[in-house]
Amino acid sequence: MRHKVKWWCSLSLVQHRTTVVFILFSLFPTLLGVYTQEHDFNMPHQEVELWARKIGNHIFHLSNAFALYNDIKDNFRTGEATLQENDGLQLVKEMTSDVTNMMKFKVDAVNRIMNVAEEASLDKYKQEEPVDYYNAKRLNPSPDIPQEAIDDKNYRNLSLLSNIHFDGIPINESVSSVHVPTNVYAKAPDVINAIRWSGRLDRTFKSNYELDPTLSWQYFGSSTGFLRQYPASEWVMDEKDPDLYDARLRSWYIQAASSPKDMVILLDVSGSMTGLRKEIAIHVVLNILETLNENDFVNIFNFSTETTELVSCFNDSLVQANMENIGEFKKALKTIETKEIANFSKALIKAFELLQRTNSQYNKSGQGSQCNQAIMLVTDGAPDNYEKIFSTYNWPHFQVRVFTYLIGREEKKKRDLSWMACANKGYFVQVTTLAEVREQVLRYIPVMARPMVMYQEDHHHIWTGVYADVADPKQIEWLWEVREGKRQRDRTENYQKLQKIVKDSSSPAIIDALRDKWQVENFLRYGEFSLSSRSIARIKAAKMRKMRGRRGAPGLKEGYRLMTSVAVPVFDRKKTSMKTANLLGVAGTDVPIREIEKLVPPYKLGVNGYSFMVNSNGYVIYHPDLRPVHQESNAEFQDILKPNYNSVDFAEVELTDYENEARANDSELLEMAGWRDYYSKLRKDLVEQNAAERMMSVKIHLDDMKRVVQRKQKYFAQKISGTPFSLGIAMPEGYGKYKVHGQIELTREIQDHRAGDVMNHFSTGNWTLHPDWVYCEYKYDQHQEDQSPEALINEFLSRAQKPNWKWRSTRTRPPPDPIMNQAQHKRWKPSMGSDERRDNYYCDKDLVQSLLFDARATNVYSRKVKIEDKIKDRNPVAIYIMLLSTSSQNFGITTAFVATRSGLTRWIDNPSESSSSNGNSKEPHFMKVHNRAIDEVWYKRAVDYYKEDQDAYVYSVPFDAATRDPDEVLVTATRAIFVEENDYRMAPAAVVGVTIKHRKFVDFFKNETYKCPSYPSRNSSCKKAKTCESKSLNCYLLDDNGFIIASENEDDTGKFFGTLEGTIMESLVQSEVYKKIQIFDYQAVCLDTQEKNSMASILTTPIQTLKWFASWVMGNVFWVLVKTQLYTLWDPNEAWAYAQGQWDPNAAPTDEVTYSKGPINYQSAFGEYQEMLPDEAGIPTEDTKHPELPDDIGDFPSLELAYINKTHPRPCDKTVYLYKLQSKKLKQDGLYKPVKGKLSNCHTNGCGRPFSVQKVISTNLILVAVNSLCPCESRKVDIEPVEVEHNETTSCNRLLMQHYRKRPQSCVNYHPDEHEIKLCGGAGSLGPSSVALLTLLLAHIYNSMMQS
Repeated sequence: MRHKVKWWCSLSLVQHRTTVVFILFSLFPTLLGVYTQEHDFNMPHQEVELWARKIGNHIFHLSNAFALYNDIKDNFRTGEATLQENDGLQLVKEMTSDVTNMMKFKVDAVNRIMNVAEEASLDKYKQEEPVDYYNAKRLNPSPDIPQEAIDDKNYRNLSLLSNIHFDGIPINESVSSVHVPTNVYAKAPDVINAIRWSGRLDRTFKSNYELDPTLSWQYFGSSTGFLRQYPASEWVMDEKDPDLYDARLRSWYIQAASSPKDMVILLDVSGSMTGLRKEIAIHVVLNILETLNENDFVNIFNFSTETTELVSCFNDSLVQANMENIGEFKKALKTIETKEIANFSKALIKAFELLQRTNSQYNKSGQGSQCNQAIMLVTDGAPDNYEKIFSTYNWPHFQVRVFTYLIGREEKKKRDLSWMACANKGYFVQVTTLAEVREQVLRYIPVMARPMVMYQEDHHHIWTGVYADVADPKQIEWLWEVREGKRQRDRTENYQKLQKIVKDSSSPAIIDALRDKWQVENFLRYGEFSLSSRSIARIKAAKMRKMRGRRGAPGLKEGYRLMTSVAVPVFDRKKTSMKTANLLGVAGTDVPIREIEKLVPPYKLGVNGYSFMVNSNGYVIYHPDLRPVHQESNAEFQDILKPNYNSVDFAEVELTDYENEARANDSELLEMAGWRDYYSKLRKDLVEQNAAERMMSVKIHLDDMKRVVQRKQKYFAQKISGTPFSLGIAMPEGYGKYKVHGQIELTREIQDHRAGDVMNHFSTGNWTLHPDWVYCEYKYDQHQEDQSPEALINEFLSRAQKPNWKWRSTRTRPPPDPIMNQAQHKRWKPSMGSDERRDNYYCDKDLVQSLLFDARATNVYSRKVKIEDKIKDRNPVAIYIMLLSTSSQNFGITTAFVATRSGLTRWIDNPSESSSSNGNSKEPHFMKVHNRAIDEVWYKRAVDYYKEDQDAYVYSVPFDAATRDPDEVLVTATRAIFVEENDYRMAPAAVVGVTIKHRKFVDFFKNETYKCPSYPSRNSSCKKAKTCESKSLNCYLLDDNGFIIASENEDDTGKFFGTLEGTIMESLVQSEVYKKIQIFDYQAVCLDTQEKNSMASILTTPIQTLKWFASWVMGNVFWVLVKTQLYTLWDPNEAWAYAQGQWDPNAAPTDEVTYSKGPINYQSAFGEYQEMLPDEAGIPTEDTKHPELPDDIGDFPSLELAYINKTHPRPCDKTVYLYKLQSKKLKQDGLYKPVKGKLSNCHTNGCGRPFSVQKVISTNLILVAVNSLCPCESRKVDIEPVEVEHNETTSCNRLLMQHYRKRPQSCVNYHPDEHEIKLCGGAGSLGPSSVALLTLLLAHIYNSMMQS
């Protein structure tokens, strides 16, 4: 039934209603009850208006007085702060120049490493000479390790000091360390030889770091498998986990080792490919996929009698090898079935024709690499060499390389497959065991690199996309399994507790709890009975806060370090009798994203301005809306990387204001032609690295996608020379056109003796600086204990007052020209002694001098100043309000604060409130957590709201306030200070605010709304029925996004109003009080439930002991196979539990578990509601009907209850509707007037629910009063994102949506003399790598047996 809002606007309407009522009364007496019930309660619209006005006046004057708003604003004006116009194009040019210079230093550094490595490899050494190097996994043994083990494993001691530049990791700047993965035999002659000659790189590493102190990790990844890394550090790993990091599988190595490639993988799924052969073949394909990157294109075809795409969506096309598409391939590999006979002719022809179309000169879309092309044939044998097909499609130009993988040990089948590879510039390998798959697959990379190596002088450097600094990207999937294992372990422990309770307890309360399925489920989840909804919410909120690890968010963990890398191949220059082209490895260095962001200082862009970087694929390198880790899922998974975190397109983070369906973007961003946007605008400019200037209307979400802002933004972009990147900035239209210019010239201030010490400007209140901004920093000395911005600014301001002070504010400069002579180079880089090196620093002159200006303007928080003296114009009403509140101490202001454009935040605590609250609080001080100034949400919202109401304070509470200790919940109120020249020229300078105890704020709210405003006392002649104290009236204070700031029930705090009063919320949208705005999330992750295996059929017999032993062995085998990346071969529904210890594989079998075998089937009893059960975010309601358990609970609980619903992450699109207050709609003739509405006929008895809405002046709040007499059915209006449902066609279209891209400029895929190289592969064997893995497996099982 649709509810309509009726407006009561005129006396004539009332008179008309009265007439109708009298007619109905005379004709239909039976309707009298309905009419009386509907009109028995008259809404107090006038009272609501007066309440809102009084509340607004009261909190406005108090907040102004405590925050000293007028003093600070006057100080900015009298301090001669002026406005300057922001020239976005010039700004982005300057920033791009700095970033370009920095990038050139990195390229020069890797080039020097490359040159020295190629020269060092020519040196001759005696094989018997010992090799001196520091093994990264054998440094500084712990006291627990026996001396015999230390001697046997060649542990060495090395002095390591914590270094802030390297994220606090202990390092040694004098030497490098070597990492050899477990699957590489460290004593193999080629490995030892490469470690020996690469030792010469240490001097180059050190020289590079001296020349460029911003350098991060430098490294050389050898083609033999080891990694030499500078500076030396200990390789951190879990003692229980084998280390299988392999540099050859990192994106920087793979991209540098060969040019981009188009690849078709042909997987034989004929009837002979069964058992182990099938598993090896799948693993070969998985390892091939791991060697691809975003510049490669691939498709996989299954072939037997017919040739079909492995993923049906990727029909007759090559798709970009990004993480999402690779994930689709991996998922499909689990479902292949073998049957019939292999038709090689069809498969080969299909592959060649697809590659020919991709390589066509008419393909202008940017799809396909149009460089190297390869067919990877994975089979257990071919009946022929199919020479005719190769001569037709590939000879004489040999554009396609053919790599063949023979699965199995049959020598007879080698000849034809070996011929195919050798005749088509490829390579043949025979794979006989799972352990050797990786090494055999990696053999194709040097073959692809041959043309590049043969040209010798052509060293093209590459830049990777963004990636997280984790040991192994594939461990992301395993980490998810580990966390699922922890969930399973916790539930299993609770299940065991529940068994004990059922066995031992006879308490009636416990028996009753066991009859309640919700109580049982809550116990299995949280380990307690009788948990209220609030308690459950608190438990989950505490987990969320504890596990919050997303990048840039306040919390206990820092999150991942995002970076890009530059790398260059290293060639073997040896002359040999047999023609070869050996790739020695790849040299590279990391460039942390934070180092790039330092060169694009946010203070220059202002509040709500931001920078971003995009590569030639249109993928984001960094952007404020890039969210690489899980946020929307359960707390246990909040610090795990998303499946496609490094392939987020620019069109997925800029949400235009015209989107009304998923992935239908604005033409200014990109114009769609079918599913490919060949004519994009802003995005195409970024990809093509064109200078750009655009204007777009966008939607920006805040606060974890719970608030939304609509605005116009101006975009500027420039090319970063020598890289595939474009740098862009976005600034809000309006206040973003200008910036506040106010500085204190430090030199002049020091010379003015009347000014005193410059630190006097920081004398009042507490203060902190933006933790991520660079004010001043040392370039080299990173070992100081305290390098916080506050400590550094104190130190540098002290140094600035001494003689011979210099700013040294040049952030970057171009690297030295290679043609410089020695004298010119010395002038460019004068040599420094240790003292000069230690004192070498950088200071941002503009930022520091702006900071001094802001410090002087905000130096007002003195404890000696009386607040009443600070009220503007000695307003008697304001003084009365302030004195009333301070005398009774009933309003609860705890802190007054101000944050400025320069990143300064300072505050003063109200002694009468803070002493009682902060002393025993477990939470850190509010201002020490929210110290990011213009990057704080409350700062951004205050500035945006200034346009709507210049006098307004913007109020907010934590969304999880209802789950926190009520005494620690604070209301935050903030108001922007603008420097204005006229109505059009204005810019934000600062934001002031206060924090208020929520309980006292609610007490004040109740005190005002529980009495009639016409009378001073609640016990006046005013009827209680017309106040919020009445049970027939519910009152709420809502913010501008619909969240409850205050109500009569403290459990409502922070919740979205629609979750309580959904029908009223819909009515407010219909009456244009709120605007409904749709937001799409293209970085969302959906959790698919995996099927689980039941163990309920296990019998407690001697056979169970055998099954236990088999499970114990398989658990240990699986542990090793998982860590060697073989875990993808089957669905580890059972074995994954062992890895986390839910069922210890070393534990003896037990008879404690009780299995259901009677008439009670708890699988069905609890299985029925498994879909109905709320997820981790849901809470059962009180009116839910719980089916009772039978009287006989002897067989309870069944084993099925111990299982969790296993999940697996999947990239998806989500959408949500957010809400924005339309303040202008609440005005009539320039004044805020009540919105009077009513839900009509919302119940079967015909009654309705009138309501009244009034804007609270000088705030972002509205007061909503709702009649609660009529028991109307209310729909729940939620703001939780939901998945955008795609049918099969649109789902495929989403995967195939290929935006415009620019191919890498470098492509080396041909050398005229390559045919002289005769090395094209041979049989695989159980070499050192295989032996190492088998030894690891046996050793682990042996150790487990010894411990059991």
